[in-house]
Amino acid sequence: MRDVLVSELLARAADVHSGERVLDVAAGTGNTALAAARRGGQVTATDLVPGMLETTSDRAAAEGLELNVQVADAQDLPFEDNSFDVVLSSFGAMYAPDQQRAADELLRVCRPGGRIGLANWTPDGLVARLQKVMAANMPAPPGARGTPPVMWGMEEHCRKLFGSRVATLSSVVRTNEWCAPSAEAQAAFLVSHLAPWRAGYQSLAPDVQEKVTAGAIAEIDRANRASDGTLVAKADYLELVAIVA
Repeated sequence: MRDVLVSELLARAADVHSGERVLDVAAGTGNTALAAARRGGQVTATDLVPGMLETTSDRAAAEGLELNVQVADAQDLPFEDNSFDVVLSSFGAMYAPDQQRAADELLRVCRPGGRIGLANWTPDGLVARLQKVMAANMPAPPGARGTPPVMWGMEEHCRKLFGSRVATLSSVVRTNEWCAPSAEAQAAFLVSHLAPWRAGYQSLAPDVQEKVTAGAIAEIDRANRASDGTLVAKADYLELVAIVA
């Protein structure tokens, strides 16, 4: 829920209009789905984890917003071709093991002339550096195909995935800020609140957990611009909007 601003900016960049059919892929707890719903979109939020979608539904109800939720794999979306006017994903679809298949699905379910809007961590930003710390100490996730998820944070990589099936594609690098009492607190938050990190972390021996934690804290500290003992860390991401041909 700390990435609310990212989602609001993405919904605006994708120009979500009232009444449009909007799909949020790998929605997590629903930041982007809710942002689109606030603009009047007819939103469907999907994720592999039912518990995440329950949180999305609860948040929507608390705000008096209407949206649908459906368990779904970003690599095999259960929707007909051209079902949506806008397809969005914030730090979600980028983690699908088969990147080309995920890109194909985003394109397939979006109508010609519709928009695909993505927020993806950049390959040289804080999240990428943290992922290197984790990767150095954890086994590769099942289904990994060797292309890091943060490659989605490069416009040229997305152009290759989408190819001639998009009429236009534009992007801008934005900065998300992580605020916490300390780097230690932020590292603990990542492990306790991000499902993939938590699962991997818990699979490690205690001594390796300590090594991963120390490495993560060091990277977060290096990104810290606060001088009062707290944490305000810069985490760059790519905001991308493509119009389907």
